[in-house]
Amino acid sequence: MSHPTLDLKRASLALRRALDQTVKPFHFTAGQFDVLQLLMHEDGIEHRELQRRLNIVSPTLTNILDVLERNGHIVRRSESNDGRLKTIHLTDAARSLCASEAFCKAGESLVAQMFRGFTENERRDFLRYLRRVEVNLDEVTGS
Repeated sequence: MSHPTLDLKRASLALRRALDQTVKPFHFTAGQFDVLQLLMHEDGIEHRELQRRLNIVSPTLTNILDVLERNGHIVRRSESNDGRLKTIHLTDAARSLCASEAFCKAGESLVAQMFRGFTENERRDFLRYLRRVEVNLDEVTGS
């Protein structure tokens, strides 16, 4: 017998392992990919907001950003008089890589594998239920 919290955790860990495998040929980790994905959709996110959205501690995010910056994928910018407040931006090189055919195909393949055997309606319903679970659980923490 299992518990729903463990089932969800196992699915999340399986996704993390599959994502690591998918982005490895591009010399990224799953954590780095998460940052890139967020920035592809909303460039210029403040460090603290990126940390909140990824639900990781600041030192972990700093390490991820250090590697991405060293490899030419992101730049940090001070956007105000407070030098401690930094926004994170994709470089043109990273944006091109993330939009490349090979990168997109790899992502599409992972999503196809994740939803293998699902009908389009099941997929849509699953994502709707998953968002509902997220909202319900956020009520516990007030997030």
